[in-house]
Amino acid sequence: MIRQFCRICSTLTSIDIDKIEKLQETAIILSNVLNVDTFIDCPTKDSEKALVVHHSRPAGKSLYSKNIAGEIAEYVNEPAVFRTLTTGMPSKNYKAITQEGESVFQNVIAIKNERNEIIGVLILEHPTQKKELIDFQDVDVAPKVTKKMSEERHTIPELVKDGVVIFNSSEKITYANGIAKKIYEKLGFSDDIIGETFQNVIINKIEFKNILKNRKIDVVEVNVLGMVLTISYFATIADKNKQNVIMIIRDITQEKNKEQELILKSVAIKEIHHRVKNNLQTMASLLRIQSRRTDNSEVKKILEETISRILSIATTHEVLSKNGLDNLNIKEIVDLIYKNYSTKTIDKQEKIEFTVLGDNFNISSEKATALALVINEIIQNIVDYAFPEEGSGIVKILIRRGKFFSQIIISDNGVGVSEEKLKNTGLGLMIVEKIVKEQLKGNFSIKSKLGVGTVIKLEIKNEY
Repeated sequence: MIRQFCRICSTLTSIDIDKIEKLQETAIILSNVLNVDTFIDCPTKDSEKALVVHHSRPAGKSLYSKNIAGEIAEYVNEPAVFRTLTTGMPSKNYKAITQEGESVFQNVIAIKNERNEIIGVLILEHPTQKKELIDFQDVDVAPKVTKKMSEERHTIPELVKDGVVIFNSSEKITYANGIAKKIYEKLGFSDDIIGETFQNVIINKIEFKNILKNRKIDVVEVNVLGMVLTISYFATIADKNKQNVIMIIRDITQEKNKEQELILKSVAIKEIHHRVKNNLQTMASLLRIQSRRTDNSEVKKILEETISRILSIATTHEVLSKNGLDNLNIKEIVDLIYKNYSTKTIDKQEKIEFTVLGDNFNISSEKATALALVINEIIQNIVDYAFPEEGSGIVKILIRRGKFFSQIIISDNGVGVSEEKLKNTGLGLMIVEKIVKEQLKGNFSIKSKLGVGTVIKLEIKNEY
């Protein structure tokens, strides 16, 4: 296929095409060892367009959804390609736009023929500027690159976490980097694995001939001797009659152990929150029993308010016991609190209409508990005082996400409060103001008009 694409360019001789074709092995090796997408682009008669004649996608995650060999590279999107095609100078960490519209960085090296003419470029693409290339000045023929790679083999694999093992066409190991050797030492190979046969060292069930046939075997995960390894294979053309097989092996035991630890911690955290919620609900139940035993209306009211505050804290633990995360959805918290009130105040359930509108965002569990207490106090006041026993009304809760501060506006169309009463705020509003300022790092304001209703505005500092 690469030969057919080269012919389309109309700028290459048959000898040039032979050299480009041989270079694809280098592109495949670089792609899998450095875990980047590699390309060979050749010039066309249009000075602002080049043709992608080869694309190697890494064994890991490619930046592309498909192989783009045969597509056009344009000057406006890939200036580094055309700079190197024109000047022969290597281009390092140039920004480019892919054929799929994504931003990447390119390292580009010239490919020259025996007459020192530029016949194409070798491109390595990566998503950030941090990736470094092997320090090639140019690529005149494939053997030169192979020789350069052989000289640099002791440093190339250290750039990645992978072990690299190369088998010749006789199924024997001709090269293994230090990382691969360490992995095999852990697997019980006390001697150097160079010279070992394919069947002696493979860890998963795979046949050499199948790799040669398919050219690439995708990543598989294997558990062996307490280790978790990922393994992939790909075949490369050594010459016209022989093929090499390269095995990429990575020890991901540590990552898997950490992943398992996180899962266990998440389960434990969920269980802790579940137990805290149950304990708080038990406390509330005990206070309810105490409330029923007293005939003192003032004591009864204080106990009911305390029960309500405890249940508002239990609300946050209820959400945390479900998702195990450290941040909570603000609308979910608000919904649970007003639903608790709608079931608790059966006599007003049909008369008071609650509406929650606006933006949604996450807050930390610590701030969620504080906010739950605040909203609980406000709704409790509204239910108790805004609407007389025989009256009905609407309560709106509006959430506005701001750049630095977010607002929660709670309004009702109840009987309102006089200015004199607002000045002599009770314990509930004192708690609200203190929590908003000290724990939520925000502001609290209240406006009310007799016969019209009340608007309470909370401003809380954003965390995320």
